[in-house]
Amino acid sequence: MVPPGTPAPRTDLLLPLKSSWAHAPGQPRYYVLERRDPRGDVAQRGMLGALSLRGPDTGHVLRHQQVGEVGVRTQTRLLEERDGTPPLLLAAPDLGAFQECLERTISRPPDTEERTPEGGVQRLWVCDPAWSEHPPALPPVLLADGHHRLEAARRRYRAHPGAAADRLPALVVDHRHFPLRLAATHRIVPGLDIGRAVRAASRIARVTPHPPHLRPRPAQGSFLLSGGGKCWDITEISPAAMAGRLRFMPPEWAELPAAISDHVLIPVLCEDQGLKPEPRYSSRPPGPAEAGLVLPPPTWEQIWSGAASGTGMPAKSTSFSPLPAVAVPGWAHR
Repeated sequence: MVPPGTPAPRTDLLLPLKSSWAHAPGQPRYYVLERRDPRGDVAQRGMLGALSLRGPDTGHVLRHQQVGEVGVRTQTRLLEERDGTPPLLLAAPDLGAFQECLERTISRPPDTEERTPEGGVQRLWVCDPAWSEHPPALPPVLLADGHHRLEAARRRYRAHPGAAADRLPALVVDHRHFPLRLAATHRIVPGLDIGRAVRAASRIARVTPHPPHLRPRPAQGSFLLSGGGKCWDITEISPAAMAGRLRFMPPEWAELPAAISDHVLIPVLCEDQGLKPEPRYSSRPPGPAEAGLVLPPPTWEQIWSGAASGTGMPAKSTSFSPLPAVAVPGWAHR
């Protein structure tokens, strides 16, 4: 999964995490976090540590998504106000030398175990302090969730290098054995009249109604316009409309659902009704009292391609799960 030409593993990429957790107060340690579903199957497993903010500069942290200024400002405020922070979520096609640390650690009972909202359990192990004394090397990883948080932390550190932390808590998941679930982020448009939206969409695309109360999943290359308990397939979008509205976008975005949604479809629907094209983003499709677009998920090939090229993808292109149900209290870099 890692694109060719990526750099060699680094021992300073993921260092031990210093937190105020009662089971390791003030001591920099690595942790193993495991999440099991209600059936008892492992849904996620990975290493929890402190990620270097320099990772993107050295090519060791691949970012697949562009960030917006509003999101960065929000995360900057949260970093300044909160005593703890949720970890970044990273996918590791290869845990490298951390694999041995993980396997040895989970060979004993977990230090803590708690229920998750969906009825499963989340387990946490504190790794042997010997691993903290000689940090293992970690190969390049993909940043799955936390792009705005990482960018906010990087800017804070550049502005205050002596005061702001140069690391963030991060969960590096074993993506080879327990891959993340990939889905789309959908768009909800407040105030959108669904009848007028159907007519506006019909002027630039083929719009096909579905039977009432049926919520199919959009296929690649198509979208679902949803509202009032009904939905319509949107396919065969006009090449002229696509070219005209995407002409200032990176050419790699021409087939990405989030780019077509945010720069072609939603502006057309909103302009027709005098609305601002400012959708609300959600991991769930629009509800019965809402209107918006259901997007197909991008492919892993698109994600890795955007990350490797540096072009990235439009904001809110993806939704990864499960997210770690943990916050790191009183965190600080070693």
